[in-house]
Amino acid sequence: MIKQLNQYTFNKISSKMAAEFGTIKKGFEEQHSMLLMPMEGNLLKLHRQDERRNGRRAIEAIHICLLMIDGYLNNVEYDFSKYMTDENRDFVTGILMSFDPFTNEEVMAIIGQTYDVKSSEDLRLYFKEPIMCLLRIENSIETWIRDRGVNGYFLILEEYIGKTVKNDTEMNYSVCIKE
Repeated sequence: MIKQLNQYTFNKISSKMAAEFGTIKKGFEEQHSMLLMPMEGNLLKLHRQDERRNGRRAIEAIHICLLMIDGYLNNVEYDFSKYMTDENRDFVTGILMSFDPFTNEEVMAIIGQTYDVKSSEDLRLYFKEPIMCLLRIENSIETWIRDRGVNGYFLILEEYIGKTVKNDTEMNYSVCIKE
C-alpha cells in the first residue's frame, strides 16, 4: 500500500531519524568520511551540472532519501509525487547511489555478502551510518545557506573538496561492511 505524505511528516523526518539513530556531532565528521565523501562528492557533481540544484533542493532530496529508508525499515512505500521535482530528483538519485543497495546494484552485491537485506534488524544496522551522514549533511547545508545563500554549501564543498571530486557524471559509493 502506498502511503500519502503530508508536509508535517516530510519536514519532521530528520528529527525522527535523529532521535532513533543519532547524529554526528560537529567536529567528528572525519570518523564518517568514508561515506560522507561519496555523498558530498555526488551532490557537488550534480550541482556543477545544474546550479538550480541548490542547497534547498538538496535538503528536500535528503528528506526524500530519509523517508525512503524509513520505508525500507518499516515496510512502507511513500508517495513522493508532491515532493519530487526536476531540481531535487537527480540529487535523490545521486545520494542513493552513494550507499543504497536497493538503488545501486554494486552496493547490493557487496553488502549482500554480510547483511540479510530481508532482515529488519540487519537493515537497521546497515542504514544507521548513512542516516547519520545524511543528517550531518543537512545540518551543514542549513548552516551554509544562512551564511552564504542557497549555494553556500556548494561554495564550501568546492573550496574544501572540489579538487578531489572529478568533473564527471559517475556517482561514487561506499559501504560499511558488518564485522
